[in-house]
Amino acid sequence: MRLSDNKLIPQYKKLVEIIHAKNCAAISQLALGAFYDKSFAEVSENNLSTENVREIIKMFVDAAIRAEICGFDGVQIHAAHFFFLSRFISPIVNHRTDEFGGSTKNRAKILIDILNGIKKSAPKLHVTIKINSSDFTSGGLDEIESLEICKMLEAAGIDSIEVSGNGTSVGGIKAGVDEGYFGDFAAKLADEVNVPIICVGGWRSRQVMEKFLNQTNVELLSLSRPLVREPDFPKKLFADKNCVSKCVSCNACYRTPAHRCIFRRHG
Repeated sequence: MRLSDNKLIPQYKKLVEIIHAKNCAAISQLALGAFYDKSFAEVSENNLSTENVREIIKMFVDAAIRAEICGFDGVQIHAAHFFFLSRFISPIVNHRTDEFGGSTKNRAKILIDILNGIKKSAPKLHVTIKINSSDFTSGGLDEIESLEICKMLEAAGIDSIEVSGNGTSVGGIKAGVDEGYFGDFAAKLADEVNVPIICVGGWRSRQVMEKFLNQTNVELLSLSRPLVREPDFPKKLFADKNCVSKCVSCNACYRTPAHRCIFRRHG
């Protein structure tokens, strides 16, 4: 699903209407895997011209404008999981010598410029960002630098921050044992900034989730694989204080068409 062309707006309007009819907010995630030139050749982060970088910033802003027209309540800037923006802000990847490279501030400038552009051009939107707590790679973005970038985003007006990291979708998660594997950084970040922090990563049981939310300043938790196994899992969480996800974190869903759970019957 893309927001790269105005021709896509009518279908997205229909989607947002369906979501809103269920009394749910709709946020569109804006992600870029890689940048390709006019010959469809991939251009690395370090070989992009400064104008190319500005073009990418405009692509994100234009997509956000379309999201606002479609009726989305917000957009998320995807700067995690070593997608393009995640690579761009990582010191192990970004060796640029222009205004978008070198220092932490310079590498984060692309995020700040995207945020500023969206705030100016689509002011009704809630703007959140998904960012690595760490690249978990020697020489990559670490927790200290991630915290610094998050503070820059807060100063620039970000509305919320979702904490993730490389090495996501950890397998074999057991409820009550190893849930919330990005929780420590998310809790630390929530103590340092004054915007809502969202934490993803291995949440499986209501008891653990409630304990984490009650003992930290993190305001929201994200679910992914449990919803592939049980789309109605949030309803079950509200209904049963002992609720535990049926997801066994096997990650087989990644090897199926449309990321379907192998334990569910379809159609």
